[in-house]
Amino acid sequence: MRKAIVFALLLLLVTTALGATKQHEFQTGKLIDVTADERLIDGTSYRRAIFTVQLGELTYSARGGRISRRSRDYAQGLIIGDPVQVSIDGDHLILLKPDGKELNTTIIKRVRTQQ
Repeated sequence: MRKAIVFALLLLLVTTALGATKQHEFQTGKLIDVTADERLIDGTSYRRAIFTVQLGELTYSARGGRISRRSRDYAQGLIIGDPVQVSIDGDHLILLKPDGKELNTTIIKRVRTQQ
């Protein structure tokens, strides 16, 4: 009886974990710029990368995770001016890095591209 309960719990855990992985639909955009933003919060300085990506007729600016003071590669392997794989998920912009990993950022600005 105990083995059956443990097995059922393990099965539930595995199916929940597999169902939680969300597949993103990527589109090709262009990486326009990568800069760093520094903020002072309660006496502590925080640096974050700001990514600017053009996707169709919109240009998105998105804030990435914290970056180390020693980090010289804010773009995490992405090259400004190159095509980049991008997915939009609500207020999040997901970039596909050259190593195949996803870089999750939060959209802070959307601008319609001038024609």
